[in-house]
Amino acid sequence: MGRSIKIKKTVDKNELAAFLRDLADGVENGGKEELAGVEEFEKIKIAVKNEFGQISLKAKIKPPKPCGEETEGADTSVAMPKYKHLKKRMKSTFKLLVKIIHDDQVPPREAVEVFLEDSKLMVSYPGYGDEYYESYTKACEAFKVAFESDDIAKMHETIDVLVHEKSRCHAKYD
Repeated sequence: MGRSIKIKKTVDKNELAAFLRDLADGVENGGKEELAGVEEFEKIKIAVKNEFGQISLKAKIKPPKPCGEETEGADTSVAMPKYKHLKKRMKSTFKLLVKIIHDDQVPPREAVEVFLEDSKLMVSYPGYGDEYYESYTKACEAFKVAFESDDIAKMHETIDVLVHEKSRCHAKYD
């Protein structure tokens, strides 16, 4: 799925139910026709309004964003995302990790790996809180150790340290 899928139409209740079934099936097994590629979504937004007996359906399905945009003046041998895009992705992943861990669950390995890789990349950008990078990196290492040992109590403790480190830096740089 290369580009966003946008759907806007007026339907009746049966058509709405059929669309939602097709969407669910597409997410599980791959979409067809207007929902082709839906299984590769990053975000799905659905708005349904019953307007005087007419059901207005709007859906927007966004594909995952590639993270390979180069920063100006960066070494072009390694493509680096723009700092703003990296931070936006990190915010989303971090929010998910904090929520899952505070619900006393082990987060998905992929989310932890992406967050730790993004953290490693983030501390390579000069001028965005360099004085906090060392303590942040140590906190990330402690979180990684806790995750790899499957110790939910230690994950909880280390994610809270990361929250503190983020707050310290953002208080000065945001």
